[in-house]
Amino acid sequence: MSRDGDGNRADVDLSRCCGDLFVIVSRMAETIRENQSTIQQSDNDHFMNHHPAEKVASDAWFETLYGDYIVNAEAELLKLWLKQLFGYRMVLLGARLPVWDACTREGHIRQRIWINRTHAQDQMRCDILSSMSALPVHSDCVDLVILFHALDSAEDPRRLIREVERILIPEGRVIIFGFNPYSLLGVWRMLGRRHSSKEMGAHLKVGCRQLNEWLSLLGMEIEEKNYFSFRPPVQKQATLEKMAFMEAAGQKLWPSSGGVYAIQAVKKVATLTPFRPSFQWYRRFSTNGVAAPTTRGMHDDS
Repeated sequence: MSRDGDGNRADVDLSRCCGDLFVIVSRMAETIRENQSTIQQSDNDHFMNHHPAEKVASDAWFETLYGDYIVNAEAELLKLWLKQLFGYRMVLLGARLPVWDACTREGHIRQRIWINRTHAQDQMRCDILSSMSALPVHSDCVDLVILFHALDSAEDPRRLIREVERILIPEGRVIIFGFNPYSLLGVWRMLGRRHSSKEMGAHLKVGCRQLNEWLSLLGMEIEEKNYFSFRPPVQKQATLEKMAFMEAAGQKLWPSSGGVYAIQAVKKVATLTPFRPSFQWYRRFSTNGVAAPTTRGMHDDS
């Protein structure tokens, strides 16, 4: 009887263990389903964040008071640089604002092509809507490329720089405007103002030092570099005017701390120049085309 009792107890314990194991497996399966749904939801959110409607909102920084101040400062600097540049074709990447459009019309390059990834209703229409990772332009056919904060909103900034180098002709120029992460804008972002689409701190992606490394790896040489916008990103006209002294102070004390950087680089291509060798080969032939007779190796047996 004791053996039968022990057997029944063992069967009961085994059934309980199987039941507990079934509950554990069921809970694990439910957890996996929840994780899969969470991942799918995050993928959907990622897709929505990359939807054109969202990307239009990410360019809204220039609609602010501080953004208008930056746009006008960039236009003044661009006018000075365009007076020294010549060519036939110019590609402009970024939002087509009236200030930038009027500025580029004053240059010596007449054929202009505006390319942007999206188009907003309150902006001027661009010529081409395309992804910045694959520009619809032939290689080695553009004299000048201007990036109006295109790196700050690009999904792959390094790929965009490669595309710019590809479409430029040898000795072609590129002008890049971007936000400097190591500035008061970067501090503004660290303070927690990074979630608003109208804050410049949400667009701080590529630093000037990192951009210099990318350009040098592609064989491009920096000709001009300038920093400006040393004031903090305040949105009150009176406060912004009171801080005008920070522009001159920043240029003297800490030039690399400007909120915006402007870089002009040139594409360098190594060329091979053919030349004749300094030595010459001479062959000993007679004038009539027959080899001259020789007595070398002959012996007189007589």
